[in-house]
Amino acid sequence: MNPPVDTSGFQLEGVPDPEEDAQLAELEAEARDYVLTRPWSKPIGEMLLAFGVSRILALFLVRFEEPIQWGDEEDAELWVIVGDLPPAHFATDDSPNAAEALETYCVFMEDWADRVLDGDDLEGAYPVAAAPTEEHARMLKSRLEFIRENIIPMIDVGRGGASAH
Repeated sequence: MNPPVDTSGFQLEGVPDPEEDAQLAELEAEARDYVLTRPWSKPIGEMLLAFGVSRILALFLVRFEEPIQWGDEEDAELWVIVGDLPPAHFATDDSPNAAEALETYCVFMEDWADRVLDGDDLEGAYPVAAAPTEEHARMLKSRLEFIRENIIPMIDVGRGGASAH
């Protein structure tokens, strides 16, 4: 099991704008529902907002009351991303902070989109909850470009969380 992710730089709370804060709360509910509907889900101990931009995306660190078993591996926490893009979850192993978690998400989703656009088999790709069409792949690649150019640079990698925005 990995050491816990350092949350000292996380956004954690919403933002001063009540409307945006309400939208982030909706994304938290979406993330919670996403996790709780997975067959492997365990009771959630805490769900921490690592970074969020209302109507676009929210990245949460989900800590479970007991670790999830994956064969010989176990995870006590996972990253979960929801928003105006396909939801996803993944381990914190290679993504110890919010910026790296968003980049990991981009890598997984870009692999799916590239396979769709190239007409390749999707076996082994991260499962995306969208029809594997050229239109969906191009829309996803556009969102990934936006995340890489506009969202990830807002994240303070040194602190492992979000900077003020």
